[in-house]
Amino acid sequence: MLRDTGADGAWTEAIVYALRRLAEIEFSGPPSLAQLDRVCVPFEDSDLVDEVMLCRFLVPRTGSALLSARPSRPARTWTEWLGHAGLLTDGVRTSMGTATTATDGHLCRSLFERHVDDFLHHWGVAHEPEPAYPRHQELNTTGLRADWRLADGTFVEALGLMAKEAYAAKVARKRELARNHGLRLVTVTAEDLGRLPEVFADWLPEDSAG
Repeated sequence: MLRDTGADGAWTEAIVYALRRLAEIEFSGPPSLAQLDRVCVPFEDSDLVDEVMLCRFLVPRTGSALLSARPSRPARTWTEWLGHAGLLTDGVRTSMGTATTATDGHLCRSLFERHVDDFLHHWGVAHEPEPAYPRHQELNTTGLRADWRLADGTFVEALGLMAKEAYAAKVARKRELARNHGLRLVTVTAEDLGRLPEVFADWLPEDSAG
């Protein structure tokens, strides 16, 4: 296991290779750390499973073994490692995260949103980004929007900043709006990234939902 201690070497090339392979064969884009907790390839393909597991061993983790000489730079954050591997060529840092474009061309305000959008796209779940919530004289006077609307009218929210009080308060208003207007609302957190097929089971094609 590797830990970034601020000195590049041959192991840096191994990390870049591992990140690029994971993005290519498992996640259809740059993975988040939360996604690495669960293997998302068919276990029947033993060679592929072995490769993605090997790639995980090459990814730098906090608190793993020290393999470095004298530091020559600050340790890279996860987003910086993705950028170093060339996986965020369209990424722009904002207060919400790294804004990037999903596989289907939808603009996402964070990598978390991109993971969900890419999942919906690759599983054939029709989704419209940034739908407006119904207006309400108390709950929605500013034009609140959801992250996506599915074909049956279900609203979807990717909840990435619940630790921020203002963000959590806005989410609470959205939940109340959905109840007030009889809207089905699906919320996704970072902990759900490894179980998206379960979260969206109602919308997956019948031959893939199992």
